[in-house]
Amino acid sequence: MDMLGTVLLPPAARARRLRPALIALLAVALAATGVARAQGASWPTTHQQALWVTTSWEHELTDATSLWFDGSWRRMGVGEEPQQVLLRPGIIHTLAPGVRVGAGYTYVATAPYGELPAATPSREHRLWQDLRLAHTVGPVSVTHRYRWEERWIAPVDGGGTGTFLFQQRMRYMVRAQAPLGALRRHDRPVLWYLQEEALLPVGHDGAAIRLTQNRALAGVGVPLGARQRLDIGYQNLWNALSARQANEVNHVLTFNWVIVTGR
Repeated sequence: MDMLGTVLLPPAARARRLRPALIALLAVALAATGVARAQGASWPTTHQQALWVTTSWEHELTDATSLWFDGSWRRMGVGEEPQQVLLRPGIIHTLAPGVRVGAGYTYVATAPYGELPAATPSREHRLWQDLRLAHTVGPVSVTHRYRWEERWIAPVDGGGTGTFLFQQRMRYMVRAQAPLGALRRHDRPVLWYLQEEALLPVGHDGAAIRLTQNRALAGVGVPLGARQRLDIGYQNLWNALSARQANEVNHVLTFNWVIVTGR
């Protein structure tokens, strides 16, 4: 059945087609949240507000290969306190329909922030590689992203940047999105989306692998044109701060300007 046929199904039938993707996404989110709570059960938890403004840009060079860039300006509260700036260029190649691989570099500048601040600002350089798998369940598009990062992190103080320490991290993200009923803008559907991502450092701090950050996100995608969209969402970000033996939960208002250019 094509997309139009699925949308015209009775509500109960549409729900049955959506159910597998939504159940899988919810199961991943609940499992990750359960592990997070178990790992940090004996630590105090602080809740705080944050704002992330992001641009995700893909420039198509050929039918199979694209340049990629995403940048994120992250603040605490409603933008009044600096948190982080992230710049992530790379390249993505399509191996087959629904199968893409990518690699690139990331620069991150982090300030002491919030109620549990780090002792100093930090600077980070990363290399990243990922595999992206996409498929559909009825009208729902589902994307899985498996990412590996090599990270070099150093503190910054009055004397300059300190010694860079090496770390590695695995990340798994799953995202589901579909048209939000009959809502349209610029003759394109408004989308709803759900997203879950777990971040797991590997091979340092005395642990082979453990969950130290979990991001659960929900929102709507509003078309700005044929190849642009503004995603507006809420992100619940749990972060285990081992140096403080405490958890932070950031309630994040997110804006992501999604752009596709080129061919």
